[in-house]
Amino acid sequence: MNSLADPKVVEILYRLHRDAELQKPELRKKAEAIRQGGKMPEDWAEQLRDFYLPVSREQGRFLYQTVRGVRAERVVEFDSSFGISSIYLAAGLRDNNGGILIGSELVEDKAATARRNIAAAGLADYVEIRSGDARTTLLDPGSPVDVVLLDGGSGMYLDIVQLLQPHLRLGAVVLADNIEAGAEDEQPYAKWVRDPANGFVSSSIEMKGGTEYSVWVGTA
Repeated sequence: MNSLADPKVVEILYRLHRDAELQKPELRKKAEAIRQGGKMPEDWAEQLRDFYLPVSREQGRFLYQTVRGVRAERVVEFDSSFGISSIYLAAGLRDNNGGILIGSELVEDKAATARRNIAAAGLADYVEIRSGDARTTLLDPGSPVDVVLLDGGSGMYLDIVQLLQPHLRLGAVVLADNIEAGAEDEQPYAKWVRDPANGFVSSSIEMKGGTEYSVWVGTA
């Protein structure tokens, strides 16, 4: 079974990716306008509330493959935005004969839109989107967690992965978007997750500006 070939999933993903592509020029201008000293402000999510911040089609297929490959039953996502990545993840869960995606989204309007998009894809039974600060909403994701997607403000990645670490099963996969190879000095998450003492085996994948692929192997 391949839910990525389901007509409902194909239709909604086509529309969402198309709309995201059309928005790109405006998104770049807006992001540059609010950037401060080369970094995004703390309220960047609110300022970009009307914009898609999606995974690419390539990343989406990779997410689906990862969920299928590890036979995931519980997936956690930070941030859900308008639900594109959620659809790819939930499609994998359905094809694994069930499971749950716990998503988080700071902006309530976006969370509501994500829920509608996921429902339109026929995948609502496999997804729970929690609104609010992920450092609160993901305190109890349930255990064990098989796959984690970090796809929000990278400055919060370290907080989120440390929050989720006690819930990870051995062999769990953590995927982090927008993490470049050799970025340890600039990104605390990259430095931490690439240190074997912290229980992960981690590699950088050349996908959409850098995707960190980390497997939880535990600490001594």
